[in-house]
Amino acid sequence: MKHFLIIIIVLSSFNLMAQPPDVSKKFDKELSKHFESESIRTTEINELAGLNDLFLNVYDAGKKLGLVVLSSAKGRYEKFDFMIIYNLNHEVELIKILVYRSEYGSEIMAKRWLKQFYAKQTDSFNYGSDIQAISGATFSAVSLTKNVNRINKIVREYISIEQ
Repeated sequence: MKHFLIIIIVLSSFNLMAQPPDVSKKFDKELSKHFESESIRTTEINELAGLNDLFLNVYDAGKKLGLVVLSSAKGRYEKFDFMIIYNLNHEVELIKILVYRSEYGSEIMAKRWLKQFYAKQTDSFNYGSDIQAISGATFSAVSLTKNVNRINKIVREYISIEQ
């Protein structure tokens, strides 16, 4: 319960929660599902606090599993909330769109399309060449690509300082 309340407070302070229960429930569900555990714990990465994104270390039974980032991006008209899970090698393991508010562009939620970002350590994805273009979701796909690049760069810089 304490874990859930901390996430609610932190997410609301980052204005990532237009629908608080939906985002936090989906966040918790995706973490548990991805790591196949009901006892996942997260702690905020203090060195990255204050940014518009929420950076969290992920633990299970005291063992670090990776990190997760909660963020939002703007489609053509509406913002959408997403999470990125990184493994211990700091490669993207999962991107999940938690709340997509727009009527158009929801094609970016497709697992197959999102897999283009996985298992790579780069902050220079190019939409249309590295990342396949999506008809009807151009604004959302470009925005997500830019945000993944931005977050990957922050994670890469944090890791180089941490080591």
